[in-house]
Amino acid sequence: MKIVFHKNLNIATIRSDSAWNQFVVHTLLQNPSVKQPAINAYLGARYSRSSDSIIDIASEVMGKGIDPAERLEKIFSGYGHKSVGDMADLFVCIENVPMYTAMRLFYMNAVVAGQERSTRYQDFSNPLFVKIPKEVCEDINVRREYESLILKQMNDYRELRNVTKEALAKTFKINEDSPQEVSALKSRSFDVLRYLIPFGLNTSSAYLMSARNWSENISYLCSSSSIVEDEVSSLLLNLLGDSDVEVNGYVKEADGLIRHTQANCSRSTSISEVLNFMEKRLDRRQSFDIGLNDMETVKVSYAPEFSECLVSHYEALLNPLGSVSEFEFSEEDEAEIGEILFESHNRHNLLGNIGQSGAVKIEGFSSLGVLKDLNRHRSLERFIPLFHDEIDMDQELDRRSDECFYLCNYLDLPQLKRLRAEYVKRLSDTYDKIKEWREKAKSFMSLEVCDEYTKYLLPHAHATKYIFYGSFDDLQYTIDLRVRNGGHIAYRTLVYEWLRKLYEKDSIWGGLLKRTITPKADDKGQFVDRS
Repeated sequence: MKIVFHKNLNIATIRSDSAWNQFVVHTLLQNPSVKQPAINAYLGARYSRSSDSIIDIASEVMGKGIDPAERLEKIFSGYGHKSVGDMADLFVCIENVPMYTAMRLFYMNAVVAGQERSTRYQDFSNPLFVKIPKEVCEDINVRREYESLILKQMNDYRELRNVTKEALAKTFKINEDSPQEVSALKSRSFDVLRYLIPFGLNTSSAYLMSARNWSENISYLCSSSSIVEDEVSSLLLNLLGDSDVEVNGYVKEADGLIRHTQANCSRSTSISEVLNFMEKRLDRRQSFDIGLNDMETVKVSYAPEFSECLVSHYEALLNPLGSVSEFEFSEEDEAEIGEILFESHNRHNLLGNIGQSGAVKIEGFSSLGVLKDLNRHRSLERFIPLFHDEIDMDQELDRRSDECFYLCNYLDLPQLKRLRAEYVKRLSDTYDKIKEWREKAKSFMSLEVCDEYTKYLLPHAHATKYIFYGSFDDLQYTIDLRVRNGGHIAYRTLVYEWLRKLYEKDSIWGGLLKRTITPKADDKGQFVDRS
């Protein structure tokens, strides 16, 4: 791999030299001639240890030409790396990685600003997607069948594009002379079609995070069982951190702050040990009923007891569809789990998403596409079992193929019965093929790699478990924003159900409920409203 510096753009770029991917990472520099983020961090650190104005401190630093990286080394001994690293923001774009990987990066970070490239604006005539390296699977047929499955899903997308648009136009009596209605029809058609798109398709994302966050991400990504994440972590480290891969003109903005990037296995180690402890006594029989209405599974609880939340997260990795009988644990079990956790975790090695909880717990099943939208609300504490390496993918897929997915709410309309049947037929066939490929692939690659690439085959329609936590502010903001007209009917309907269940729990939510428009899939006014 090598770094290229675009001097006229103030952008440094590094590309993977592996034959099986087209990963690219860029960093957009604040000031190409100096380490501006490192200077910011140094000024902040000095500011807290001085009675002077920031003007005086900055004048001293700039006037004397002080090297902030060199001075930061001395400060670390008194401050520690993290509080200083939090003050150096780095803008990074990661391109041509699987949609799953981009979503997981947002999922892993509670503090991140960023944007993913919208699928609405992509050309899928020649879809690009992540391949299986020969190094991890020598069997050419397994690799070809994987690629054929991705292409099959995109072929379904193309074949149903005009059919879906025409059916929606007829159902909602779209006026072709109205630019607003024609534009809305195009967007709503994609809202339905998006369910067919696999998560292995390439996407690109921009992230703005502190040097501390980038350091932690690199260490967790390179400890992952994912070969994609291992490659991405290497690109990030070589572009941002102290490495032998350099280029003239590119001044790494905060290489001295990109620290402790060695593989951090604390999370995977503790999860594996807790799961081994639980698996001996947990009933592995699952209970799953997708029902006719995907909102039937929404559950709301207040101030859930922390240990129960934590254990339920581990249980969801073993039984992601729900247990026939939940794991019952005693105080002795809690103590045993605590011993396992604190053997691996301290202030430097946190539990991450699996350790999250909050004042209000909302759980249920939803499509990956809807969770992709809701994952943007990083004020919510989020636990999605599918985004953990340790989920049992055989258990995740242990259901009839026609129970593995949700469809867009518009397809529930009686007028679209035939179109719905076509979507069900094609997606059921996709899941049949995914399961067949998975069983064959297990003989030619490790289970970890097989799990990873199985996830890339899953479509946006995939129905999976989620558990979110939030405060009153977090929830009222998300509900007020996401239920209003203009958004995707699926997340509008789901979040409205959150509100309805909250109101059933506590009448204080009635004030918001009566001010909130009920999402209706058959309402033309809502269908064409893109405000």
